Formats: sequence, C-alpha cells, structure tokens
Amino acid sequence: KNALPSSLTPLPSTSRLSRLNFSSLHQHHHLLPCPLRPNAGHHAGQPAREGGGVRVFVLCDTRVRAQPAPVVHVRLPLVLGVRGQVPPLLRNVWSKFMTETVMGVRLKLVGTRVLYKEGKCVYLSNHRAWADFFIDVYITEGRAFILSRFLVVYVFPLFAVPAMWVGAVFAFQRNKPGAHEALNQQLDAHLKTHTDFSGFVLYPEGTRNIKPTALPLKRGLLKYTWSRQLDVQVIMAADKEHVLSQKRASASWGVEVPVGYSEVINSKAFAGNFEGFLVEVQRVWDLEWERVYGARQRGERLRTHHPKVQLVEYTGGKVVLMLSTVGLTLAAGLILAGAVAGFARG
Repeated sequence: KNALPSSLTPLPSTSRLSRLNFSSLHQHHHLLPCPLRPNAGHHAGQPAREGGGVRVFVLCDTRVRAQPAPVVHVRLPLVLGVRGQVPPLLRNVWSKFMTETVMGVRLKLVGTRVLYKEGKCVYLSNHRAWADFFIDVYITEGRAFILSRFLVVYVFPLFAVPAMWVGAVFAFQRNKPGAHEALNQQLDAHLKTHTDFSGFVLYPEGTRNIKPTALPLKRGLLKYTWSRQLDVQVIMAADKEHVLSQKRASASWGVEVPVGYSEVINSKAFAGNFEGFLVEVQRVWDLEWERVYGARQRGERLRTHHPKVQLVEYTGGKVVLMLSTVGLTLAAGLILAGAVAGFARG
C-alpha cells in the first residue's frame, strides 16, 4: 500500500483473491502488482529475499479523487484570547469577550457537574435580562443556538442579523395562533441545516423573571423536546440581571454569577408519557434553582468557572460575515461618538 502512487486508492482487502467477485468491478477498478515480494521472517528495514515469494496485487480505484474545498484559517486579535484555529465569532469569542472582558463577569461553578456534550440536547436556562444572550451562549460553549423573539432583531440589529445568518439565533413570533406545528418544523429544519450546533437554549418560563422564585414552566417547546426525544439539561445562572438589565435599567461590572449544571434528563425514558416527562423537568428545574440560588447562603466555596472553547475552521463566507460585522460595528460606534461630540459642542 505504501508503494502505491498517492493518486490511487486501495480498496478493502480480502483474505483470498478467489473470493473477489470480478463481475462487480467497475472500469476504474484495477489489480496493480505490488513491487515487494513478502517472505516469512521479513522485517522492516531489511530487503526481501529473492525466491519463495508470491506476487502481491492490490485492488485499486484509479479515479481521480476530488480535493476538499479550501478552508480559510483566520487569526483574531489576541485581545479576544484566541490563537490558531478560531471559535465562531458570534458564539464563543463574542460571548466570552462580552462576559469576561466588557462586563467583567466572574462565573462560579456550583457543584462538580459540567456541560453535557454527548448528544443532541435542549439546555433549559432561567431568563433574567439582556445579559442572558451572551452569558448563556458562553456557558453552553457556543454549542447551542438561542431561541428569541423577533423583538431582539429590532433592538440589536448589528448582533441579531449576522447571528441569524450563521444560525446562532432562532427568532420567532410569540403567541401566534395555530403556529405550533409550523414552529416545530422550522426548528427541525434549523437543526438539520446548522449541524455545528448540538442543541438550543430554551427559556421555559416564557418571559424574563427577576423574582426570587421561579415561574411555572411553559409546555409548548418542552413538548417539542419530548416528541423529538432530545436530552435535557437545566443550566441555572444566578444574578444575571445585575450584569445588564433592561427591566432594572442598570448595568454593573464585575458581578459574580454562580452557575450550576443539572443531571441530564433522557426524554426517551418517557416515551408515550409527556406528563411524566413534564413532572421530571419541573422537579430538576426546582432542584437546580434552589441549589444555585442557595449556594451562598449555605456558605459553599465556589471555584472559578471558565467554559471550554469549541475550535472550528472558518469558511470564506464566514470570514466575510465576520469582517463586515466588525466593520459595521466600528462604523456605528464612530457615528455615535461623532453625534455625541457634536451635540456636546452645540
């Protein structure tokens, strides 16, 4: 095999040549003689002995193999903490940059469980404030896209539009009559199209809740999760509303955010029993809420949590998207700064 030209592909070998079905071979399959003569006792690095050997043929596919499409490797500025291969800009790098650098959030892990990565999963998270959109992407390591109302597109167009393009945000209209099945089909298509995501972040309370107690969980998308037999993990993060909140009209730097990852719920174990699945989700949700929000009161020592980074390679299209997004953001910042300066002088 090592003596063959690199353009030829050896086909799977058989123990006996007589077992080959020559009638099934195609025009591009050929038996090519191997230049070596193997002998008993022959070792690597020693010439094969003459005599007593057998001719060896290798069945090859002589078609020219298609070369993979070129991949563009990008190096982002070191201020984003990335070298070599890079994570997706609107997921890992953007969320880490916003969480740790811009807002100075200090994530603290409650317990020892970490993010579930063994299969398709729906991550249930508590919806507290605008800060959720970068903190929750970061603590799911960019593996899950965010379900959000279309309102986010209007409020954060420079973030939402590129994020929707690469699949990082799935925007939908809430309370649209008779749209449940259409929404389910759209989610199916989204997961099938954007295969680099292993699931999505779902806010099962259905709205932002800054109360000290949880709201009842909505059934709609939990039923979708159950019907598709997706795994479920609750990820609870406390005090996100103190980082950046529209309801509180406040923003703070350096907030400590306890984070807890629950046990994994296997939807397949509740086949034909949605009500039982719903009860189990509610049980785990309540348990995780109490575990995370009560960690400080119990005096637990929490260790610093830095979610791992998922490395990928950028295609040409994503490079264009990344550079154009950065350019538009910088241009908007310059225009805003100029407007503020002009207003101050006037």
